[in-house]
Formats: sequence, structure tokens, C-alpha cells
Amino acid sequence: MERIKPLTKFPIIATKNVEKAEFQLSQSIAKLQIERIASRHDFLLEVNEVNLGRNTLHYNRFRVDTEIKSGPYTDTIFFVLGGGVPTTIHPDKERLVISPQKAAIITSANQIKVERPENSELLILRVSSSDLWHHFEKLMGRHDRGSLIFDLSIDVNEGPGAMFKRLLEYMTKELEYNDLVMRNPDLRRSYDEILLSALLALPHNQLEKLNKDREYQVAPGLVRRAEEYMKAHFNKAITISDLLQICGCSRSVLFSAFRNARGY
Repeated sequence: MERIKPLTKFPIIATKNVEKAEFQLSQSIAKLQIERIASRHDFLLEVNEVNLGRNTLHYNRFRVDTEIKSGPYTDTIFFVLGGGVPTTIHPDKERLVISPQKAAIITSANQIKVERPENSELLILRVSSSDLWHHFEKLMGRHDRGSLIFDLSIDVNEGPGAMFKRLLEYMTKELEYNDLVMRNPDLRRSYDEILLSALLALPHNQLEKLNKDREYQVAPGLVRRAEEYMKAHFNKAITISDLLQICGCSRSVLFSAFRNARGY
């Protein structure tokens, strides 16, 4: 992150009140408690945040050393990127150090402890697990069973992690300087889709399956199955219900697959 704070065009709160800070973070991230503050007199929390649809971009900065503890959560995925001062996060028994070189993806935990040093900054992408899984199915072109388990620590100096970091930096700058993004629903939706797809390019347990399907198939399997069925039964009345049964997917997944693969 640059020294200029991200998302300054979308301020949520700048408060010296610990209770207000605790409430705002509980609303923006997850229900939590501020357990320790180095100096209440010097305390300050700044939060900027913008919602793109399914994705929310969130920035926060603590002026003094602060320790936070949150309770359990299961249906939210956080990609966490640090500023100049390293931040330590303990999801359950793990220990992750967040910095400009190392990001983290936190998908579920019974308890999270966060150690925020003086002037520490975090840029966080938040998305629900169900929304991301639905996007995964859309890219696969079919319903799938399972869940997404991401690597906890992400190297943002090279590979997919570096790509994702550059994308976040670009989008935060564009949101800052281009009013059109938030005024145009189609453009905002495109940004939302790009972030979901880019997040799925980071290391996780379903990545090989996703890459294999996208590498070897010009169109998703369900599109090809639907087209083959329609060609074989061109002289009969075919209903959407027929296609859903043949493809084994929902109406929204089928329509999205055709829209992405065929443009209609």
C-alpha cells in the first residue's frame, strides 16, 4: 500500500472512542472485542470501506498498539494485506504475520486474536464463502460438492499473490479517482466479478480442478451437454426443465454459463 491511505473517498469512521471503534469493526468485519490498548488517550481508529456487490474493500489503521479478539465465524473469507508495519494474526492455533510481502486468507476460525502495532494498516477484501463458491461453480459450469480451503499465507511478491495485490492496488486507485465505477452498475459488477475470479486464482484445494476444466474445455461441460441434447432433439419441444435435468445444475448456473461461453 502507498502512504496515501486507500479508499479515502469512502470514509466510514475516524474515532478516538474505543467503544465506537469496537462497534464499527464488529459491523464491518466480525463481532470482536478490543482487549488491550497501549494508550487510551492516544487511541485512534480510521476506517474506509466500499461495497462492490459481493465484495467489500475495507481499510483500517490503528494509531496505537491494540490487541483484538473475535469470536467464531464460518461463512466469510478475508484476504488481508498489510501496510508498512507488520501485523500478527492468530486464527485459532496458527500464527500469521501480515506485511507488504505476505498476505493471509482467513476462511474460518473459532477464535482470532490480532496484534495491531502502532500505525499498522490493513487492506481487507471480504466476501461470503457461499458467494465465492457460487462463482466457482459458474466458472466450472456445473454444480460441485465440496468447499474452498485456501492456503493461509500468500506470498504477494510473485505469482498469483503478486497479481492479486496489483489488482487490489489498481482497483483502490481507480475507485479513488474514477466516479464512473460507482455510478455505473455494469462497471461495478465487472469489478466485482474480476475480484472473485482473481481470488479463485490463489492457492486452494480446488485449483487443479478449476484449471483443468478451463484449460481443456472451450465451453463449460454443461453448455456442451445442453447443446448436444438440443441438436439431438431439434425436432421436439425442449423446455428449460429438460436442460436443467440433463445438465444437473440450477437455472442461474445454466444461464450464466451460456452467457459467459456463448454471449447469450
